[in-house]
Amino acid sequence: MHAGGTQILMIEDDDQDVEIVRELLSFNKSSITLKHRRTLSTGITFLHETKSIDLVLLDLCLSDTQGLETFHKIHEMFPSLPLVILSGNTDETIAIEAMQDGAQDFLVKGRFNSTLLSRTIQYALERQKQQLELQYKNTTLLALSEQLEIANRELERLATMDGLTRVYNRRQFDSVFQREWHRLCREEQPLSVILGDVDHFKAYNDTYGHQAGDQCLQQVAQAIARIAQRPADCVARYGGEEFVVLLPNTDLSGALHVAEAIREEVEELNIPHRNSSASKHISLSLGVASLIPNEDIPASSLIQSADQALYTAKDLGRNQVTADTSDSTNPRQLANQTLLWTQRIEQALEKDYFQLYAQPIHPLSQDREKQCFEILLRLCDQPHTVISPGFFLPIAEQKGYMNRIDYWVIEHLFADLQEIKATMEQNTQFFINLSARSCNNGQLIEFLQQQLTRFNLYPEEFCFEISESVALKNISNAAKLSKELTALGCQVALDDFGNGLSSFMHLKSIPADYLKIDGSFVKDIGSDPVATEIVGAIHRLAKSMGMQTIAEYVESELILDTISSFGIDFAQGHYYAQAQPLIETLVTYQSIPFRQGAES
Repeated sequence: MHAGGTQILMIEDDDQDVEIVRELLSFNKSSITLKHRRTLSTGITFLHETKSIDLVLLDLCLSDTQGLETFHKIHEMFPSLPLVILSGNTDETIAIEAMQDGAQDFLVKGRFNSTLLSRTIQYALERQKQQLELQYKNTTLLALSEQLEIANRELERLATMDGLTRVYNRRQFDSVFQREWHRLCREEQPLSVILGDVDHFKAYNDTYGHQAGDQCLQQVAQAIARIAQRPADCVARYGGEEFVVLLPNTDLSGALHVAEAIREEVEELNIPHRNSSASKHISLSLGVASLIPNEDIPASSLIQSADQALYTAKDLGRNQVTADTSDSTNPRQLANQTLLWTQRIEQALEKDYFQLYAQPIHPLSQDREKQCFEILLRLCDQPHTVISPGFFLPIAEQKGYMNRIDYWVIEHLFADLQEIKATMEQNTQFFINLSARSCNNGQLIEFLQQQLTRFNLYPEEFCFEISESVALKNISNAAKLSKELTALGCQVALDDFGNGLSSFMHLKSIPADYLKIDGSFVKDIGSDPVATEIVGAIHRLAKSMGMQTIAEYVESELILDTISSFGIDFAQGHYYAQAQPLIETLVTYQSIPFRQGAES
């Protein structure tokens, strides 16, 4: 439609029919200009010369062409131009065929008045506009799909590599570890793990700066990779300054040899470290564990053994290799360890040896009224010892304790909140993780209703986190649970999102209020531009589906500034605070005015 009104070209060799149409159009209050050409060839020439025509009224019987060919000739040249066929009584069937091939409508001469003519023109223009808009949207969708495919391929690459050190990341190590564990279970061959930690790395960062710290980690990673270079060996960054090496078909003796070679290779880098008590140069403490995998024991026990050996190496003065002292090649011994963990979990549930911790989730805009905290779990069954869930949750999952643990967390959190709620100064919301077992057993909603009533709490104070991996294993159950939680008045968060942007196509069917971006991507912001773009893309996708976003692993001002620039809603990580006991955390944050953003 042009500023001067609707421009119509009528291609018709009967002047009387033209005058009839012109007279009927004159009754229309809208501004319509009618142009006229007697032949198809002159009409096509006019259309090529004039770009302002909005619609063509076309007679199929002209002096230079006849029938359906008349329509095809002009439609092929101007496919986006709406065509209305003017048909005589004898060629109405041909007009219908033209509509099937792309004409917008047809009018039978002598059977239409001013109203029908105007309405036909109006509808034809509207339908053509809708078709063009649909074509544009389809083209845009195709382009977006291609971009998403490219992003997915890049994401698959990123999902395996640590952005800073260019060795494998924790996620890829876990995948390789599980695969090798099951393979060596069948082959009954040994599997060894080396955990290494850069000695006094925080002091190094404080002394030489974070840029030097990043360069140091890169050099250490490459030194480790130079030693563990068999095709089956797997070198990964396991944490901030912690590395892990997986050695398939390697016994304890061989793993100790490799670990000592790694320690020497790193020491020979001669990276000065004047504030280290272990050496004048950057050094590694390493823990080694080895066993023959067995389906009767959890794979996590091998990592736990290596981790314990690493702590022993640190206790003994660092810059050395220490092996796990248990009979790690004996499956019965490891089965006994699993039994001991099972007994500790059972006692913790019965005697309340678990303890609730909390970590603040900070809003990044000034209009948030609620304080948010994620509820975390620790095992405190020994004096002066706080055990992280990574040590006992794998056993709990294997032995079927997760449902009881989830219920323990909910019941004890509710009880604590009832006790202190009257003294709390501001509204709060607590994020609670749900295990796969709780998501799928169908009894959670009834339990929640009972506990909310029992402790006189409001459902909107709680948001339940369903991890991406759990949701993808059973989309229908996750969607059903999410809808039931929402109906109850609670909110829902999709946790650890980032394994693949393609999973959004599945997870979009799960109604959720929040999406937590996997911290393994967030922590690489500043060191890896592609990871930065991926975080931004996940945020934009979440926003398009009406979800608020939470960035995990926010550990520096650079990361905070970047996610703030994206418009991400919340930040969680050590930049603000580490997890602390629940009551201690609430007292800290409720006794002072809540400060937003980087000032918190």
